Amino acid sequence: MDGTQPGGADVARYVDRLSQQAATIVRQASRIVLLETAIEAAPIGIGLVTPDGRTPMTNATLRRMLGYSEEEFATLPFAAYTAPEDVAENDRLFRETLAGLRDRFAMEKRFIRKDGSLLWVDLTVSLLRDVAGRPEYVIGMTQDITDRKRLADELRSAELHYRLIVEHVPAVVYIAEPGPQGRFEYLSPRLEWMLGYTPQEWLDDPSLWSQAMHPDDRETVRRHEDLVPTAAEGDMFPSTTYRLRHREGYDVWVRDDAVLRHNSDGHPRLHGVLVDVTQEKSLEERLAHMVDHDALTGLVNRAHFHRLVDAALAARAPADEAAAQAGGVAVMYVDLDDFKAVNDGFGHAVGDRVLVAVADRLRALAPEGSAVARLGGDEFALLVAGPRDVAAAAAGVAAALGEVTVDVAGETARVRASVGVAVANRWHTTELLLHDADQAMYQAKHGPDGPDGSDDPDPDRPDGRRASRG
Repeated sequence: MDGTQPGGADVARYVDRLSQQAATIVRQASRIVLLETAIEAAPIGIGLVTPDGRTPMTNATLRRMLGYSEEEFATLPFAAYTAPEDVAENDRLFRETLAGLRDRFAMEKRFIRKDGSLLWVDLTVSLLRDVAGRPEYVIGMTQDITDRKRLADELRSAELHYRLIVEHVPAVVYIAEPGPQGRFEYLSPRLEWMLGYTPQEWLDDPSLWSQAMHPDDRETVRRHEDLVPTAAEGDMFPSTTYRLRHREGYDVWVRDDAVLRHNSDGHPRLHGVLVDVTQEKSLEERLAHMVDHDALTGLVNRAHFHRLVDAALAARAPADEAAAQAGGVAVMYVDLDDFKAVNDGFGHAVGDRVLVAVADRLRALAPEGSAVARLGGDEFALLVAGPRDVAAAAAGVAAALGEVTVDVAGETARVRASVGVAVANRWHTTELLLHDADQAMYQAKHGPDGPDGSDDPDPDRPDGRRASRG
């Protein structure tokens, strides 16, 4: 030293420099305090992990998550509170990070809380290096996803449960774009059982659905699809029944029930169920046939025959009586002669065979498009209508009917029939036309004068004329 004393200016500069350094240290310390406070109050778990797997620094959230104190964390390796199934993978990623092979990693893992319960977390780990750039610590950030995992598990369980139901319910479950060209987005496996096609075939080729549809049912389905543009979310569509052709060529009746839902893009989708109702339709048809037909002979019964005559008269609008004769409506009334003798002599079973034989003969003789009925007992009727000479057609059937025989144990039961034909004119109602045919049959059976010898005109006819005879 040369003994020179620093001047006042030098001291001032030195003090100022010390003050600035002190202020910097204070600011840095403040930042550290703020950082520590932020880490401590963070809503996710944070821990600083040493290379040997201990966690000397943890925040309150991590301690609360797992139930360990800061001192316990400082002495426990992370493997001690990691679920055994996740230790190997966690350790591998941890070692690779410390080795500098990766700067960070993320994984979902299970921690074991101090009380033994399981905690699912989303763990993100980043590498911290020293001033020389060497790996020194890792910092882990942990988010509790236990509720999310539970919900995901419940969703998977519900999905599995739903899939099991859908795949085993006796119906085809589908999701489809509306419209004739709409694609299916899902079809349950039941499709193959119902129609012979795999779901994938219909998913790959949307035209298979329209090709399978019966031509007579296309309009019904189209009207159903026309409801889509005006339907709201969750609207149920009316049930639609139509036929689809099985791969092997036969028709399957299905009932289609669908609800409108919109997908995540806002596009409408039909969520529906196709149920095979072929047996139901067959039963309906059999029941309808039973309602309208005679159980013994299979012919139309009296009530349905009346409806058919009603319809034929309503469809006929002749300008004059000549037109009615040339192309109108005629009814032939048939009554079996001596049928009671067959029942009494051979029994009712043979009588039934005779009735069936008469029905078969009438069916064979009836002109195309006509209707044959059993009105009850031994009475039958034939309706002939259309652009033909109905009187001649009915008379031809009457002439050809002849005698009907049934062989019974070497004997023959035979009956003949009395036949009356009435041709409708412009005034005829169904009741009057049937009455006239019955009267004509009665005259054929008993003669023109009837049992009382009367040959007066029929008072029920507006024109005062009798019906023609067969």
